[in-house]
Amino acid sequence: MTDRHVVVTGAAGGLGTQLVGDLVERGFTVSALDRHAEGLDRLTSAIPGVTGQVVDVTDSGSVTATIESVTARHGPPFGLVNLAGDNRLKPLAELTDDDWRYLVDANLTSAFYLCRAVMPLMRAAGGRVVNTSSIFGLRGADNDSAYAAAKAGIIGLTRALATEFAADNVTVNAVAPVVVLTERVRRMPSAHLEGQRARIPLGRFSEPADVTRTICFLLGEGGAFYTGQTFSPNGGDTMP
Repeated sequence: MTDRHVVVTGAAGGLGTQLVGDLVERGFTVSALDRHAEGLDRLTSAIPGVTGQVVDVTDSGSVTATIESVTARHGPPFGLVNLAGDNRLKPLAELTDDDWRYLVDANLTSAFYLCRAVMPLMRAAGGRVVNTSSIFGLRGADNDSAYAAAKAGIIGLTRALATEFAADNVTVNAVAPVVVLTERVRRMPSAHLEGQRARIPLGRFSEPADVTRTICFLLGEGGAFYTGQTFSPNGGDTMP
């Protein structure tokens, strides 16, 4: 791998911060994208050499301009990791049209925009894409229909792009972790969290590093022959 430039969206969150640090330790050059300027400032201050750029990943034009900018600075990306996303726990009867559109845009459409912007650059030299699904995209969850639908869509998008770009030596995979213990997750209703934790045979939620190790594997030499796959670090949650 001669090009070590990786673009990470949602980079200022708890999972993103862990991933950016892991990638830098492995010698990658990271373009960190997030909508929160303060979070990016903290990230780039804590991890030297990381380039941060504020972007709304649900805006097609902003995504295109951002990929052009980071490519001009670091060259075409070898890797793209779509971590950006959000959730709103609501029963179906309370889920508004705006809630649905927001959650689909934040979790699925954003990944489409990034992939569409990056794929032409990767076709010339190959590359790796990792999209973030969720355990809920595999099995669903109470009061989480829009999020689960969007995350299931990520798996379909991943398989379709893996097929389309395999001849260009571009691999496309997904990670579908169980609940990851970030600060945002810790603020979710305790009854919801406890119900989800009780399903996991290993008896705990994922830590950020449990997920980022999987992503780093897929971006590294060991991940070269995997494409169209969904990797689920979930402590046994989806065992039959």
